[in-house]
Amino acid sequence: MKRLIASVCTSLLPLAALVAPAAAAETAPVITAKFESSAPASWGINDSNCVPTGDVKEPVILIHGTSDNASNWGDVAPVLKRAGMCVWAFDYGADDITLQNMIPSLKAIGDLDVSAREVADQVTYVREVTGAEKVNLVGHSQGGMHTKTYEQLYGEPGTVARVVAIGGNYHGTTLGGMATALLPLIKGAPGLASFLASTAGIQQVLGSEFMTRLNEHPDTVAGVQYTSIYSPADTTVTPNSASQLTAVPGADVVNVDLGATCAATPRHDRLPHDATAISEIVWGLTRAAGDDNAAAGCVRS
Repeated sequence: MKRLIASVCTSLLPLAALVAPAAAAETAPVITAKFESSAPASWGINDSNCVPTGDVKEPVILIHGTSDNASNWGDVAPVLKRAGMCVWAFDYGADDITLQNMIPSLKAIGDLDVSAREVADQVTYVREVTGAEKVNLVGHSQGGMHTKTYEQLYGEPGTVARVVAIGGNYHGTTLGGMATALLPLIKGAPGLASFLASTAGIQQVLGSEFMTRLNEHPDTVAGVQYTSIYSPADTTVTPNSASQLTAVPGADVVNVDLGATCAATPRHDRLPHDATAISEIVWGLTRAAGDDNAAAGCVRS
């Protein structure tokens, strides 16, 4: 038994790649009527009285990745605010029986269906307090995947204008080819696997029940603009095709390879902090319908 546990622990180490230590908030978390945000109040986001002053009129909701929290958007939120956007960012997915609960700042670790419902509730909340008919969703990693769970599973139809993802795990990660070896361990000892790597971590592997179910749905919805940004240096969400979206008729989709488009190769965890990736986020939020010239948004780090 000891050998089995040691083997499982060693084999599950690659799932730690889905885990990036979340930054500590500068101030006490912002508490709304319903939701908590680790984003510091000094950012000036999550403001129902915000009036957009730029071209983007819909609220922009930032959805963080696994084992992160809203404070991970510290390099993105100020850029979007300076562009005149009204920005929102909440924590989600904190409930799980896992070693990661020892670090209270780690969020997005719980069951993906539960987290997806929580994200959908947050979108509804933002729409209610702002009066916005539609929102723009920006997600990193698991957060990118939740742009799809919102549109295909738990959200209200017709309420998204634009989706931008960075390193979005839309189809399940192979973890650099190790998923095949990990799946039998995950399925054979799911309680131990989720305790070591979090429920969200093991559910995001290609071939898991959750990803298999999500992959039965289309990637996109007609009438929405999508920009999915990924890096050839990403060793967490692999291969890059896991981040690529397929357009249904009427959807406007641009998949952006940062290496080929901008000669930039940030790691997965650095995507929300990389200047080139951030410039492509802005491009995705502001590009004209049908514009696929992603190179126009390149800014070298």
